[in-house]
Amino acid sequence: MRRPLCLIGLAFVMVLLLGIHLFPHDPPDYGALDGETVAAVGRVEWKERRISGSEEVLVVTLEQAVILKPDQVSVLKQFLEDSDKAFSNAIAADSVKKTEKFIEENRESLQWEDAAGIEGILCHMEDEKPPAMGSYLLVEGKFRPFSHARNPGEFDAADYYRIMGQQGRLMRVSCLAGSGEVSVFRESLYRIREYLSLLLDACYPEREASVMRAMLLGEKGMLDEEMESLYQQNGIIHILAISGLHLSILGMGFYKLLARLRAPKVVDIILSVALMYCYGIMTGMGVSIVRALVMFGLNLGASLAGRTYDLLTAMMTAALLILVQQPLYLTHSGFLFSFGAVCGIGLLPSVSVHASVTGSHFLMGSRFCKALFTGGWVSLCTFPVYLCFYYEFPTYSVLLNLVVIPCMGVLLLSGVAVMAVAAVFLPLGPFAALPGIWILAFYEKLCGLCGRLPGRRLVTGRPENWQVIAFLVLFVMAVVLSGRMKRWQFFGALVAAVFLLTVRLPQGFEITVLDIGQGDCIYLADGQGGHYLIDGGSSDQKEVETYQLVPFLKYRGVKRLDAVFVSHSDTDHISGIQGLLEDCGETGIEIGRVLMPDLDEESRDENYVDLVALAKSRGVPVGVLHEGERLGNEKLMLTCLHPVESYVNSDANAGSMVLHLTYENFSALFTGDLEGEGETLVTDFLSGAADAEKGGKQSGFSAGPVTFLKVAHHGSKNSTSETFLTAANPRIAVISAGRNNSYGHPHKETLERLKNHGCRIYQTSLGGAVTVRVRGEQVRVESYIQ
Repeated sequence: MRRPLCLIGLAFVMVLLLGIHLFPHDPPDYGALDGETVAAVGRVEWKERRISGSEEVLVVTLEQAVILKPDQVSVLKQFLEDSDKAFSNAIAADSVKKTEKFIEENRESLQWEDAAGIEGILCHMEDEKPPAMGSYLLVEGKFRPFSHARNPGEFDAADYYRIMGQQGRLMRVSCLAGSGEVSVFRESLYRIREYLSLLLDACYPEREASVMRAMLLGEKGMLDEEMESLYQQNGIIHILAISGLHLSILGMGFYKLLARLRAPKVVDIILSVALMYCYGIMTGMGVSIVRALVMFGLNLGASLAGRTYDLLTAMMTAALLILVQQPLYLTHSGFLFSFGAVCGIGLLPSVSVHASVTGSHFLMGSRFCKALFTGGWVSLCTFPVYLCFYYEFPTYSVLLNLVVIPCMGVLLLSGVAVMAVAAVFLPLGPFAALPGIWILAFYEKLCGLCGRLPGRRLVTGRPENWQVIAFLVLFVMAVVLSGRMKRWQFFGALVAAVFLLTVRLPQGFEITVLDIGQGDCIYLADGQGGHYLIDGGSSDQKEVETYQLVPFLKYRGVKRLDAVFVSHSDTDHISGIQGLLEDCGETGIEIGRVLMPDLDEESRDENYVDLVALAKSRGVPVGVLHEGERLGNEKLMLTCLHPVESYVNSDANAGSMVLHLTYENFSALFTGDLEGEGETLVTDFLSGAADAEKGGKQSGFSAGPVTFLKVAHHGSKNSTSETFLTAANPRIAVISAGRNNSYGHPHKETLERLKNHGCRIYQTSLGGAVTVRVRGEQVRVESYIQ
């Protein structure tokens, strides 16, 4: 049997995947602790500088963490102080062991009941001296649990950090007490990294220094946001991760250097692996570093034992070591990207050998053609990962990586040389940094060029699980049967696999009310390729277009919004739309037009005027809607019920645009923040239309009961009156409001009125995004959080 470990590993992975999907483990909810000032104790596992907002902060990772009961803080503080005094620095390890034993034996009496299950915490230190690695730390700060995604496509911070072993963070942390230093080895590596970081800062300009620190020292927390975004959008963000490329260049370089110095092979291998292990510890020992380190060690071990090194077997060994410790890495994008790329490299020789045997000559041609095929092949292996996590693929990344990756060796060695030169004679450092600065400028120019080319992003949406399985089946079949296939058959199988992964079947009519905190954002799909947005803003969530809106649209495969309706110009309804317009062209989401409520010139506030000006500056047409105007197609029709033409506002909310939607037998009413005079006018309109229908008159508007109501003004008691509900007569009511908002939305009075009218009530603050799908006579409503 060839590669038995690979087959065993594949079986193990399949069992893990099955278990993860069939028996999902939901972590405890730590919402009860959100915002509470708590004390915690734990061992210092890692520390690094990060940018938080506009400030640089020290972030310390505590493992074996315990959130303490308030009455136990003084007990543990006294214990730490007494323990630290009882031992000298020479035997500080004994102090730490004593502390660790005390905490484990008394965990139940020390731990806050609501914090059971917390194992790791990120501490944002406030003007504190960095604690020693491996020491125990007693700290106090405001607890913030990592939040789960509340919308389709949104990044799930809780799941991501759970894999990392962390369940929350403490903000503005102060240190109450600490034990002595225990890990001299790791603390020394941290200080070396800090010293090297200072050398890079002194030799490179600020932006380039942040890139070199991330690339050489793993300091991503200080990375320039603009550069990170540029690399991410163009599919070369991987060059910033410490990975096999670094270890192959640095590790193999050191190995060959010792070989030239005629060091004994055993000594050479031990020193090379030890150096790379130290480098891995210094840079954070991420999943790609662990993989590269294991494979590097197996490669050198194979040469020492006189055995053949098999890349796929080495890769599977590394994967099993990681997954045995944390199976959830199978849902981690970094793990899948790292191992997917290496798997592609490992499978390429098999395809090449099969092709040469059959005469298919897949890899025949010029060196450029071979490089292009290799780059495309590796991208194909990671293609499902791109679509499952980012819902798009940077089209020109294959060509871009053909230029970027060959330069990486020079760039890395240049960075190492800069640190070595600067350590000896600092004034020479900036001159040694010039090649690296030129290469980074070249990268930036290339990314800028690709950003101006048409079709730079392939937005496909998140593929279904069956599509991923179909892709993998066809891909594996193409590899296994490549020895029996002709060229057109081989490439035909790959094209078919890509087609199955990217094709999107018609999804039908859909309304999704997104959870963006205290605000409104409603997405409409007409089932015929049309996509619309009604409002998009929040008063308590920052950059909703970046973290909620754009990820959702790409998750749905939306490349263009045919129209964006703005009910009114309050910030909690337009902040995300402003962000979409400002980033127009960068996000990959086009906007067909913006439609505003038809208000008198004097009633248009500053936000209204600024939004119109912003849209026009981005080349997006702007129109206004007033009562009676319609747009739609043969199945879907949107009718504006309010405001009347050139409406004079009594207040901003009263002038909210109200849209009535009909789709076959389904109807919906979108009310913005409608209240006061505006709600009275809409109520009269609905009642008048109903009376006209009873009298046999044709008003051009169907005034039957409304299936779906987006409740006005986040459920305020000043909206959605009894008379309005009687006129609209909704079956389903959705309230969009922030969790624990300061306004108390939705108000009890509104909820009572809705219940009394027999409405099924859904709240984004309770269940996340609310999606309504209509299939024939069936209306299905589901909350994102079940």
